[in-house]
Amino acid sequence: MMQRFGREMERLVGTPGQYRYLLAVSGGADSCVMALLFREAGLDFAIAHCNFHLRGADSDRDMELVRALAQQWEVPLFIEEFDTLALQQGSGLSVEMMARQLRYDWFAKIGEDYDFIVTAHHANDAAETVLLNLCRGTGLKGLTAIPARNGRIIRPMLAFTAREIRNYAAAHQLAYAVDCTNADVTIPRNRVRHKVIPELEQINPALLDTFAKNRTIFQKQYHFYQKHIENCKKQCLSCTKDGYVLKKNLLESDPDRELLLYEILKDFGFPYAIVEQLGRNSQSGRQYFSPTHTLVVNRDEYLIQPHREEVDNEEVFQDLDALRCRFRVECATWGPGSRFGTDNHTLYIPAEKLRFPLVLRHWREGDAFYPLGARGRQKVSDFFTDHKIDRFAKQRVQLLCHGDDILWLVGLRSSEKFKIDSQTTQYYIITDYGNV
Repeated sequence: MMQRFGREMERLVGTPGQYRYLLAVSGGADSCVMALLFREAGLDFAIAHCNFHLRGADSDRDMELVRALAQQWEVPLFIEEFDTLALQQGSGLSVEMMARQLRYDWFAKIGEDYDFIVTAHHANDAAETVLLNLCRGTGLKGLTAIPARNGRIIRPMLAFTAREIRNYAAAHQLAYAVDCTNADVTIPRNRVRHKVIPELEQINPALLDTFAKNRTIFQKQYHFYQKHIENCKKQCLSCTKDGYVLKKNLLESDPDRELLLYEILKDFGFPYAIVEQLGRNSQSGRQYFSPTHTLVVNRDEYLIQPHREEVDNEEVFQDLDALRCRFRVECATWGPGSRFGTDNHTLYIPAEKLRFPLVLRHWREGDAFYPLGARGRQKVSDFFTDHKIDRFAKQRVQLLCHGDDILWLVGLRSSEKFKIDSQTTQYYIITDYGNV
């Protein structure tokens, strides 16, 4: 077992002896044997133990067992105690997921002085994970189970079965704790462990070895598959300052359109059901929501943007000095050679029509103005529709107003009511600083 452990460590990190390791030791057979293997290999390691206080006196017993082990071997020890049930309340997480989050957050914090964080997941854990994923529904990634290395986290014990680990502990008279809840078959993972896997081993006695070989194949296939997905993303998904643009036409030409769309959208929290809805209704302007993002169908593309709180922060300008803090303001005199640009990021307004206070705010439903060059009054929302302003761009539009009058949709259009005419002698040129 020691030789296999050495080979596995070389496969995971290259030269094991040149690194420092932080070992997650619960007190069970798997993590205690892992610590023993690190000790026998002469590697530089410390032990980290979490007490989640979920099993009363048994939790404290496990903690003391780990403390005694670290003292016996004279290795550094880190212990953290959590009131897990209290922290879990209102979190939206299960107790298991809360404990997992607490554990890995703490490991990351105390593991800064170590090259690798090591957990004791073994071959049985990996097989159980695959079977649970299949029962709950999964894609190719779910078949890859637990990765042997994920960044700084390594799992060398995946090379061994639970039986091999217990036998090694017995051969070395290594004390370890037994979690009584592991026998509770009402817990799905325990039911798979004690009921399902033994039945499957009746069909294939080398089941765990077969699962390990399959896992290696699935992981290679998944990596190959991901390369193709990433190439597709580079071609049809582009990043903007506000989110992402996904080109529909590039996707629709691919026979695996639905699969590609799902692989891209799942990164933004959209389930496969949304992909199916897009297949049925891809009308421009239609919106779909994930917990974190909004997707808007916009003609030949999908617009994807993180959710933002609708906050209308008004800025009030009492005079020209205040206005100059937000815009560049110049005064000019009308003459025969006067020329006006067509840049909508600049407002030209007669001096006598520039009245204070002015308010800069986001547009609201029901806002209306007189677009320069158009006849009559128009709702701002209709102006957006006519000029194909998408939903995300609408959220950024600001209006410069005096009372109920809109002088300028900043960056889009000024008002006919406030334009320069033949009676104008002096006027102001107001330019958005972002476009100076």
